[in-house]
Amino acid sequence: MKPVKIAAVLMTIGVALFMASTVAAQLKSPDDVKTGLRLLMQVSNDFKRQITAKNFPRVPREFKEYKESAEAVRTAIKDEPAAFKAKAETKLRAAVAAFQKVSDMSSNSPDADKLMAEHGKAVTAMNALFELFPPELRPDPNAPAGIRAPKN
Repeated sequence: MKPVKIAAVLMTIGVALFMASTVAAQLKSPDDVKTGLRLLMQVSNDFKRQITAKNFPRVPREFKEYKESAEAVRTAIKDEPAAFKAKAETKLRAAVAAFQKVSDMSSNSPDADKLMAEHGKAVTAMNALFELFPPELRPDPNAPAGIRAPKN
C-alpha cells in the first residue's frame, strides 16, 4: 500500500475514534452508565461461575439479572443523542440475545463445554457494547468480584 493511502486510512480511523470518544466523553449520566456496564460484567461473570460449577438451573436466573442490567444501561443512556443511543441499543440487543442463547442452552442441553464456548461469544458481543464507551467507564474484567472502588 502506498504511504499516502496508509496515511489516509490512519487519518480516517483517527477521526472516527475522536468522534466516538467525543460523544462518549460528554455522556449526561456517566456514573449511571459506569454502574450499568459494571452490572453487565458482574452478571456475565456469574454466568461463567454457574456454568463452571455445573449449576445449570441457576443460569436462566442469571439471564433475568442480565436483562435487568441491560435495562439499567438503557435508562442511563436515554437522554443521549439519537445516533449514539441507536448504536448502543443495537450492541446491547446483540449482547442480550447472546446471553439468552446461553440461558436457553443451559435448559435444553446442559453441556458445560458448549455453554462456555457460547458464553465466550456472548462476552464478545458484550465487549462490542463496552467499546462504545470511554475506557474510564468500562468495568475491569480482572477485578475481583465484590470489591468496590473507593468513593471519592
